Amino acid sequence: MTLPHGTDRLESERLVLRRIAPDDLPFFTRIHALPDVARHLYPGGRPRSPEETAAWLQATLAGYAQLSLGYLAVLRKRDGALIGRCGLMELVVESEEPEHGIRRGWFRLTGVPADVELTFECELGYTFDPAVWGQGFATEAARCVRDYARDVLRLPYAISAILPQNARSRRVAERLGARAVGQMDVVGLTWDRYQWPLERT
Repeated sequence: MTLPHGTDRLESERLVLRRIAPDDLPFFTRIHALPDVARHLYPGGRPRSPEETAAWLQATLAGYAQLSLGYLAVLRKRDGALIGRCGLMELVVESEEPEHGIRRGWFRLTGVPADVELTFECELGYTFDPAVWGQGFATEAARCVRDYARDVLRLPYAISAILPQNARSRRVAERLGARAVGQMDVVGLTWDRYQWPLERT
């Protein structure tokens, strides 16, 4: 799906969001290796290796053909600096809450059991360079993506998967109207599910 108005990007007052490109690899390799970033994203808080980030970037590029949006690179308008990513990714969860434990989920269809009734959702995610934390960029980018999901894709809702200790991400979601709706187990981690209401009233 193309982005609004036949363009290849989204814009806000201070930001440009465009598709991730191969030349973005050094930036993502650097931030994926930062402990302050990794502890909110990956099992054990383990930083990603350069090879793992290269594989992630290739999967991101390949996913644009199937996803309604995918992750977008976030650039600061005033100097063109790449400062993070924000977008919509596929999320698959068990349709029914289990009797014991919490609902399982998967960020991609790989590894999903064949015998489980599933609900397909979109996950609104955002990750930024710690050098720009606290400046409102995550909120601004997430608002831009939320509005796209509501006004262009016309989704009824989106989900953000946020680790319980990630207070910054939680504040971004809550500031924009998302609310906690339980938890789920994805990649061996327990995530809080934040639901973004998108239906127009």
